[in-house]
Amino acid sequence: MVVIFMVEKEDLAIFGGKPVRGKDDPLPQVFPRIFPKKALDYVREVVESGLTSNIEERFKRAFAEACGVKNVVTVANCTAAVHAAIAALELGPRDEVVVSAISDYGSVAGVIAEGALPVFSDVDVRNGCVTAEEIEKVITPRTKAMVVVHWYGLMCDMDPIIDIARDRGITVIEDCCQNPLGEYKGRKAGTIGDMGCFSFDPEKHLSAGGGGAVITNSDEIAKKVDKFANLRGAEFIPHYGRKHTSFGLNYRWSTLNAALGLAKLEVLPEENRRRVELANMLNKRLEEIDGVIPIYIPDGCSHLYWLYALQLDISKFKVDIWQISDALNAELSGLSCSPAPYYLLPESVTYLSQRYPNIKYGAHMVPNAKTHIYRVIRWCWTHKYTKRDVEDIGKAVDKVLSYYHK
Repeated sequence: MVVIFMVEKEDLAIFGGKPVRGKDDPLPQVFPRIFPKKALDYVREVVESGLTSNIEERFKRAFAEACGVKNVVTVANCTAAVHAAIAALELGPRDEVVVSAISDYGSVAGVIAEGALPVFSDVDVRNGCVTAEEIEKVITPRTKAMVVVHWYGLMCDMDPIIDIARDRGITVIEDCCQNPLGEYKGRKAGTIGDMGCFSFDPEKHLSAGGGGAVITNSDEIAKKVDKFANLRGAEFIPHYGRKHTSFGLNYRWSTLNAALGLAKLEVLPEENRRRVELANMLNKRLEEIDGVIPIYIPDGCSHLYWLYALQLDISKFKVDIWQISDALNAELSGLSCSPAPYYLLPESVTYLSQRYPNIKYGAHMVPNAKTHIYRVIRWCWTHKYTKRDVEDIGKAVDKVLSYYHK
């Protein structure tokens, strides 16, 4: 480990010094999104067809082929995807669903909406992903499902998780919104458990301006997901019409979004490859800096870097993670990094304690997750970066950490 200790206060941009990258030369950002030329052709097709194009079906076939799965059910977003996946299991009020402690609210919203009890699993402190060991600690006889989140774009170590689930008859839902086409030992994200849920929101890898999907190899599950999310719980009776035989919602996807999604899917493998290549360059650069904790990637797990997570041993610095984050943003115009404690669900979903007064929800439930989330500065990673951009990010991190190092 090497740290340069020659940085003075006046050198830092936050104190008036010259930044590594100023406003006249900002880093590339996720937005504006870049779409291949085919996107215009596909959108034109939808418009000229008067919204009768079969482009959504073509997207589903293409996405199924890319993932290596039988069924794709498209929905409005990943929150809807997880909700529909939970609804397909027909859980009751006493049923429990294990959810990754670090995630977006969408990973738990469907569990709560369906009246099941969310139980949060702690994570591997080195990467923020759940593990079989931590999941097993919170499983009870009432556990019916688990929502396993591939956090930051990093695949969880799935084989041990699947072994636990199969032994106990627990359904596994993969939340893959941050790693479409990610791989685990040669298998695509979302195909290892019983269902995989995806986001096609504007900032995600597979950006379609909005949308999501549930993938599964089970025809029965696919039918139930579609009934809940697209048919509003209806069945069609000959010479009658629809009867709503169960509760459902309108979570349908837009045809125009499908046009953008199909175009983006065609370039996604190359964009994923580039994103990983660039992140690996920065990983190597940051390994040289004292106080940086490298992210742990288990054997066989891919990392597609939706977010880049800069993990710090805060005990080695004179200030907190928020001050370091502010200093980095001052050094790099366009970086837009920050800590994100709101991803710690047992702490941020405050109404759970009112809904379930016998359970004291909070960060104390998941000490590894708390440690991890409060030592990470993250920002959205993009395939638009160049080698120079990555080098400048490394310079800025080195500059700021050198000044604040004890």
